[in-house]
Amino acid sequence: MVLDDGAEIAVIGGGPSGSFFSIHALNLARFLGKKLNITIYEPKDFRRLGPAGCNHCGGIISEILVQMLAVEGINLPDTVVQRGINSYRLHTAHGSVSIETPNLDKSIATVCRGGGPKGIIGEGMESFDGFLLSLAVKGGAKAMPVRVDEISRNGEKPIIFSRNEKLQEADLVVGAFGANSASWKLFEGLGFGYKKPKLQTTAIAELTFDKEIIRERFGSAVHLFLLPINRLKFAAIIPKKTYVTVCILGKEITAGTITSFLEHPAVKKVFSGADYEISCRCLPKMNVGAPARPFCNRIVACGDSSSTRLLKDGLGAAYYLGKESANTAVLHGVSASDWKKHFMPAYKSLIIDNWYGRFLYTVTEMFKRIPLMTKGMLGVVEKEQCDPKEPRILSSILWDMFTGNERFKRIFPRAFSFRMHRNLLFELERILIS
Repeated sequence: MVLDDGAEIAVIGGGPSGSFFSIHALNLARFLGKKLNITIYEPKDFRRLGPAGCNHCGGIISEILVQMLAVEGINLPDTVVQRGINSYRLHTAHGSVSIETPNLDKSIATVCRGGGPKGIIGEGMESFDGFLLSLAVKGGAKAMPVRVDEISRNGEKPIIFSRNEKLQEADLVVGAFGANSASWKLFEGLGFGYKKPKLQTTAIAELTFDKEIIRERFGSAVHLFLLPINRLKFAAIIPKKTYVTVCILGKEITAGTITSFLEHPAVKKVFSGADYEISCRCLPKMNVGAPARPFCNRIVACGDSSSTRLLKDGLGAAYYLGKESANTAVLHGVSASDWKKHFMPAYKSLIIDNWYGRFLYTVTEMFKRIPLMTKGMLGVVEKEQCDPKEPRILSSILWDMFTGNERFKRIFPRAFSFRMHRNLLFELERILIS
């Protein structure tokens, strides 16, 4: 089962994973002298305002993804980047500290995943998802604003339907739908063992501020909150142009979680009494698991419909699996054995990496819950940031964990640094004596 010249590919979902797959598959095919007919089925219009065009995400692009896109020749234009980020401001119930980017030659970008809440994205701006989809179309893909509601098989090939109308008989179907889509039912219905990934509710709100207040209060920093609020893992306030995005992650998140968070003293201190308006809010789902079997003959799932990074850098994971699935399909084939041999190692690497992530988040939770440990962490980070001779070990761990700049597996060994633990013990001793 190989993709011959003129092969038909149906991509269900025009978000980042679907666009990354299409862009890379078309580039590879051109290099090999092949023509692929890729149709991306995406019912959303990412230019629309409010929830109708939004993909429910904080919109942070990690340093490493910015660099990888640049290597691919994808440079984010000023019309897509809402704000450049050069630091994180870590807030706890016992104080705050700033963590500067470890590499000044790299940058983090904040973007919009849709047209923005009530049109406040700004004139002349465009969404990240819309930008990627337009690149895929420029590369040769066809985008159809249609919702696929049935997949069946005619012999070995899958057939795509919408409202009982046959759309396409495909040589390959790529499931690039998001965690909030119902398209996972289509894949479950095919009976090859695909199961919806484990999901967790998150909370997102867009707060409108005056531009000058955003510049003065938030600047070019993402504000990260590790607060001892029950069931809340962490929260972030991400500055854009005329508004900030609030993202809250944890368990048993409800509509009241946003209100409780905004009323917390540590959050109100950041706002300093500035007026704001909640332009929109939602409770989207986030993938925190992975299906055991994301593929069969001529079918594969990538992006949030399969495996992703735990609680961070979903865009980076979409790029990684979108590219790996394209490599497998174009260079090797689209049979179950091809996916198992060439795609599954990349897929499993994210799952294994998340095991390390769960350990690191558990340790972070301990530091957050115990006041003495929280104060010790703040003291060590502040010393690392102020003393140029002090290695920024704990700072780099926190930076890489919450920016998505590094895999958990590579962060893990740093958590056992003798020097860092020695500094923590000295700081705890100082706090107890004072």
